[in-house]
Amino acid sequence: MERKKIKQVLKAIGLICIILVAGYFILNSVIQKKIRQQFANLSPALLLKFSNVHVNIFSSSVSFDSLDINFTPYNTLQQNTHHLYFPQASLKGISFLKFLLSKKLGANHLFLDEGNIQLDSFLLGKKDSAQSGVLRQIKWPLKKIFIRDVELKNARVFQHSDKDDQLLARGNIALGEVSIEKPGENPAFKAIDISLSDLNYKLPDYEIRIRQLFVNSLSKILELHSLHLISQGQKQNEITISSIRMTGFDVMRLLNEQILTTKKIIINESKIAVVQDEKFKLPPLPFELKKIHAGNVQCKMASVSYKDKINECSFKAAAELQDVDVDPSPDIHKFHAGSVLGNLSSVHYSGNNYHNVEIKNIEINSKKQLIQMEDINIIPRFGKYEFERKLGHQADRIQANISKIEIIKPDIDKLFNQKLFAEKIKIGESNAHVFRDRRLPRPQKNIPLPGDYIKTIPVDVRVKTCELATSAVAYEEYPKSGYGITGILKIEKIKVNLSPLINHPTPSDPAYITMNVEGSIMGSGTAHATILMPLQKNKAYRVTGAIEQLELTKLNSSSENLGKIRIKSGFLDFLSFDFTMDQQHSTGKIIGAYHHLIIQQLKKHTEEKNVADFASFALRHAIIPLNKDKSLPERKRTGLVNYKRDPSRMVSHYFLQSLLMGVKKSFTLGFLLPK
Repeated sequence: MERKKIKQVLKAIGLICIILVAGYFILNSVIQKKIRQQFANLSPALLLKFSNVHVNIFSSSVSFDSLDINFTPYNTLQQNTHHLYFPQASLKGISFLKFLLSKKLGANHLFLDEGNIQLDSFLLGKKDSAQSGVLRQIKWPLKKIFIRDVELKNARVFQHSDKDDQLLARGNIALGEVSIEKPGENPAFKAIDISLSDLNYKLPDYEIRIRQLFVNSLSKILELHSLHLISQGQKQNEITISSIRMTGFDVMRLLNEQILTTKKIIINESKIAVVQDEKFKLPPLPFELKKIHAGNVQCKMASVSYKDKINECSFKAAAELQDVDVDPSPDIHKFHAGSVLGNLSSVHYSGNNYHNVEIKNIEINSKKQLIQMEDINIIPRFGKYEFERKLGHQADRIQANISKIEIIKPDIDKLFNQKLFAEKIKIGESNAHVFRDRRLPRPQKNIPLPGDYIKTIPVDVRVKTCELATSAVAYEEYPKSGYGITGILKIEKIKVNLSPLINHPTPSDPAYITMNVEGSIMGSGTAHATILMPLQKNKAYRVTGAIEQLELTKLNSSSENLGKIRIKSGFLDFLSFDFTMDQQHSTGKIIGAYHHLIIQQLKKHTEEKNVADFASFALRHAIIPLNKDKSLPERKRTGLVNYKRDPSRMVSHYFLQSLLMGVKKSFTLGFLLPK
């Protein structure tokens, strides 16, 4: 009896095993058939093929041999297709019941190995919405997809064209918790891990190369090694960065919200070379970017050069910025940094005026509220006489050194937006030498007055006070006709205070820029002036001041060689002036006092400095009295200013001629004085 029962049990077990084995093969066959049917009927635009499919119910897995995917969105352009090929593809941890009964795919792992991905260059360049529209119209067989891990390993990505296949990148990509909630939706994922090498992407005007790129959303790190961006045209625009590292980098927010957030960015040694022409434009980002925030940005050392048809500039730079916020929207371009510490060294600039500017060092420190420039040099590119011959006309050849410039309490945010707003600018001790050759033709162009010139500065300027420390200027001129010797006029111990410096005034701003100037002429006496420069249109300039205790013979280097006038003796007690200057003419008066003044006229048509006896006698006895001191009534020491401006000359000429007009008018026969 017992043996009979055992036999019945064994038969039952055997029957169950046969049923299970048969069910296994039947279910495998059903699943394989289901997969083949669903892959075959997706869309004419999307074809999925494979040589064989393997289903293992016990391990809950499906694998494909030679998985081949083709996406051809345009019926009339069958030659343009994206092609993906994987020798092996496997899907593990599948819930087959959900797959068969509810058309939902749930799995633990999708593995794609040794992928060969060819992206068509024509389809990549197409900007219409047809391709995304085709994907939305595909009749997807599954209602919902969820895969815990997707891994693309040892893949190679190519850009295919009629000419060749260009390698774009090689490497690995892993995605976590990939889901598609509705048929036709774009897949969503919660984690990404990228490891790519040999990235090489060509845009119409630029080529981007990256040796290695690592991105991990869980550790929030991005690392990039050997970035090289180079233009494809004749102009060699080039950016090379040895490495970039971002920590606290939220890659998921970048992908989902187009917002870049990171705790720290470190940019190591880099080189930037830009050659700009009419066609120059920066390469566009491959994705939309709404905002950028970085807690800390460090640029270790950058070598920068820029060149266009007129200007050249080069420097080395290092910087550290805290709490950086950028809005890159085309209509906003907003930039903010909580603090900035930067250094520019070996700054070199040259423009179209045959001068170079060299700056040893520029320091920016927002915590100290200071920008400091050291050892600024203006250097002519040619010698004194060759300089203007190169230009073909008269021009000021300037050679100058400025020991230091300090910008106190600057608004750093506005500085990044081309606005110079600050409490004060302090210019340290400076020396300048200016040379002009009067034998060359003078350009007949309209030279704006200082207030109008300031308004042409492309940067919005708003500074409360500007100061120039004790400085000196030497003006040397070769006369149009003379003795073949230059004349030199030196102004020493110059100090300037200007307040405010504004080039785009508002109704609430002061009516004038006030400039206070003092100095010493040829190392003798003192000169001081207050100049009111109007901020409102059609308002006049006001100039007041005085020259005092000047030994007039000190002026002979200039007066003899340039004006053929010798001052034999004379001492200026004072010459006060008060006049207005507008776009057309100046009006006002001067009051002076001097003693023992003897002026000699030199002969005009000789190469030697011989005295013209008759003209000198007339000057001494008929035109210029020996003494004109305070013992004389003020009206006899007063001259009226009424000078018509020549708009083709500098404002310094306008001021000097207005002053000399008043001096001539202070003499009864002043009109006879030589011009």
